[in-house]
Amino acid sequence: MAGLKIWSVFLIILYHFCQRCIPCGISTHIEIAHRALEFFIKNEGSVNYRQLLLNHQDAFQAGSIYPDAFYSPVCKAGIFHDVSEDTHWSPFLKASIQYIRRNYPQPWEEATEKLVAFLFGIASHMVADVSWHSLGIDQGFLKAMGEIDFHGSYSEAHSAGDFGGDVVSHFELEFSYLASNWYVPVKDLAAIYKEFYGKEIITESTITDCTFLLYLELHGERLAVAKLFPRYASKSPFLVEKFHEYFLGGVDDMAFWTNNIFEMTSHMLENGTSGCYLPENPLFINCTKEHRDNHINKQSKHERHKNTTSLLTESLEKNINYTERGVHFNMQSWATNSLRLMNRAFTTNIWRALAATHQKSSKHISKPVASYFLTSPYARLGWAMISADLNQDGYEDLVVGAPGYSTMGHVQIGRVYVVYCNQSGLPREDMDLDGKADQVLQGHQPSGRFGSALAVLDFNEDGVPDLAIGAPSVGSQFLTYKGAVYVYFGSEGRGLASQPNVTITCQDSYCNLGWSLLAADVDGDGNADLVVGSPYAPGGGQQRGFVVAFYSYFNRSDQEFLSVQDANWMVQGEENYAWFGFSLDRCQLENTTLLLIGSPTWKSCARCNPFSSDARQSVGKVYGYNPPSTERWFAVTGDKEMSRMGLSLASGVMSVAGNTRRVLVVGAPTADSLYRISFMSSVLHQAGLALVYDLTDSTKPSLLSTLSGDRRFSRFGGDIYLSDLDNDGLDEMIVTSPLRTNSISSILFGGAAGRVYIYNGKQASSGNVTGHCRSWISPCPEDWAQYVLISPEELSRFGSSVISVKSESKKEVVVAAERSSAKARLGGRLFVYSL
Repeated sequence: MAGLKIWSVFLIILYHFCQRCIPCGISTHIEIAHRALEFFIKNEGSVNYRQLLLNHQDAFQAGSIYPDAFYSPVCKAGIFHDVSEDTHWSPFLKASIQYIRRNYPQPWEEATEKLVAFLFGIASHMVADVSWHSLGIDQGFLKAMGEIDFHGSYSEAHSAGDFGGDVVSHFELEFSYLASNWYVPVKDLAAIYKEFYGKEIITESTITDCTFLLYLELHGERLAVAKLFPRYASKSPFLVEKFHEYFLGGVDDMAFWTNNIFEMTSHMLENGTSGCYLPENPLFINCTKEHRDNHINKQSKHERHKNTTSLLTESLEKNINYTERGVHFNMQSWATNSLRLMNRAFTTNIWRALAATHQKSSKHISKPVASYFLTSPYARLGWAMISADLNQDGYEDLVVGAPGYSTMGHVQIGRVYVVYCNQSGLPREDMDLDGKADQVLQGHQPSGRFGSALAVLDFNEDGVPDLAIGAPSVGSQFLTYKGAVYVYFGSEGRGLASQPNVTITCQDSYCNLGWSLLAADVDGDGNADLVVGSPYAPGGGQQRGFVVAFYSYFNRSDQEFLSVQDANWMVQGEENYAWFGFSLDRCQLENTTLLLIGSPTWKSCARCNPFSSDARQSVGKVYGYNPPSTERWFAVTGDKEMSRMGLSLASGVMSVAGNTRRVLVVGAPTADSLYRISFMSSVLHQAGLALVYDLTDSTKPSLLSTLSGDRRFSRFGGDIYLSDLDNDGLDEMIVTSPLRTNSISSILFGGAAGRVYIYNGKQASSGNVTGHCRSWISPCPEDWAQYVLISPEELSRFGSSVISVKSESKKEVVVAAERSSAKARLGGRLFVYSL
């Protein structure tokens, strides 16, 4: 009976919160605090704050959610809504710090340590909410999500994003680190509120009851919300793709700002608040120099309903244990264990069943010859990859970026690894690149994300290859995100310089310079120049984007610093939030270079407001330029709403329907596809497309063929790469599908393992290729593939990027799984295949 009562309460809580979309991402807030703690290190006085937080996870995790405790109408009919609102801002943090310093001198006893840990959790919640909700700043996560996926409506994005973030979190992430019990310092909180308001506003029992509802909701989310992924993914591709990495308010950015507020909080606990600048917005707290205050109008976003708190808490009162200064919330052990086991067993059994029933094909390659990894969490190894002969031994080498790489006290500074290839190819072993890479370059800017983009060219024309590295979030600690590109000169016999020789900067806030890089001959002198894409840059508006080129010169060796204003060539996007420059490629024609630029979130709007409901969102557009002219050579536009055509680009030479052609292949990874079984059909949302265009007449590309993904949300076309793998003079086409599942329905149970399809360059067909299948089920991307690479790990984003590396007699294919957690949580892995 007790078990039935607990599960009934779970369902009631989940119903109230999920249906009304009231919560502000409770699982997301815990995840942000958890990531921030990973690399936080602070010893102030005699207190090791990192160890204190690790020792009191029950209080730390509870605090990271606590500020939302009184928003819900389930909590006393929402009458304490304003208490929650006030708990989100700097004055409450200041009052809490002053309370602790006045009442609990060091050394602290355990209850005070728990109070401090709880306060750190509150501080994490504060700064995360600001960038997520765009409070006092521009272009935060929900603002951008509304502009791109909801016709400019912030309110619709807010409705979908707050709870949708938790859905994505539970679908993609493992939450085994969650504390089974919570501690809430209710007596201290009641005292702080009494001092803060000058009178008693809220009682200990109300704090206990309403916080306990959040505790129940968290466990309810663990049970069910991942199954809602299709619903929220359908609403917003932006939410799925940018949840972690969006530059202002993505989870990684919020973790960086949480790390910063941890630094400030520990400093104030030791030294007091008088020497610090504490505006209302916690994002601008600073203990070293003054910043201007950003005034924020508080707005209530929550409707009110009748009180059901007592009904729920009375039935579970025995799971609350009281101490002298606080309360412990305990979920009965059978409940937490069953939650964990149910999800694991269900997912594992489904995964095994699907694997057992899935027919293996001779095309399938499931075992790589080598894998490369890092043991640093959240490094995102493989976010960017490139191959080039850096050491000039005649064999291409592998260069790979890990923009999320962090060290203690230095968050997301990023690293780049160089692995040399020899006559036999890349090293055939499973190796940690931190110990075995031939060269390692490291960024130095806080959350600069060094390694986000790569290009190899001879920038100073001395005959030795140089390496350009993008760090698009440089300036994040100042909320400018201007970005930078660093060029490392190569020296014959000595490899790359250990420090950048040239630094290229941008003066515009949110420029994100260095998001994409390309080596291409722009000035027509036969030498590759440096092309830089900045899709989030203002470009004359907001996130229109621009692309600039810096010509290679012999005197670049004398130019230590350059800016966008020094660029030799520049083009800009057409409309706000079009992300012009998101992807780049080049096509070498007879006597000229065709520069290809993707603008995947471009909107189609004939004689209407781009943000009206009549506009077709994110159809995407690809531009062709014939530099040094800045006049557009051609443009190809998508025709499917939310398809993001142009997210990936590649060009080369293939034989299509028996005719050798120079082609442009464009990925539209969130395009819908039509699933057919005999005479029945249904829509596969965000299955993805790859579109092959004929560039014979380079001024008017014509569509030759299309290939479609065969699973919902599989992101077929997530990355595209063309390379001659069999030395026949024709390029094989490699198309990745990083969220592809084994079963048409297994997206409900996790198991998004990812696949990579390799299509032979001399056997390409025209028309709707994957609509012509051997069986009565279509589309069938596998039927037409020569090889299919199968992910060794689910939920790793296998195929997030792909590259080929040429040795003496063969080419190897390297596939990145930038969210692999096999060696470190979201550390990333590379897999090497010899075909």
